[in-house]
Amino acid sequence: EITVVTTTMSCRRPSPSWSRAPQHAWSLDEIKHGNILNTHSLNSIIQTHKNNDNSCITFGRIADDPALVDIVTAHESCSRLHARIAFDKGGTPWLRDLGSGNGTFVNEKRL
Repeated sequence: EITVVTTTMSCRRPSPSWSRAPQHAWSLDEIKHGNILNTHSLNSIIQTHKNNDNSCITFGRIADDPALVDIVTAHESCSRLHARIAFDKGGTPWLRDLGSGNGTFVNEKRL
């Protein structure tokens, strides 16, 4: 189950003070027209953040600056800085739309 928060933020960093690395394996499927384009291991991405104490993941189309997003998407409906996923101390994922133009969807439901 994903807990959804819908507010607007203008930047990726810093991570929420309550966020923690997930204790279970999580992945994000990038889907276009019903086809999976890519599967991203969220745990692997967070593992790379250990040195800078960042335990959330951002995604979007902004490939020209890899410091702004962790997952660069290929989908034209994604904004440059689209959304963020963070996990709380209980392991619950929180998805936050970062003011994207087309919105963020979970299981085909708009946040």
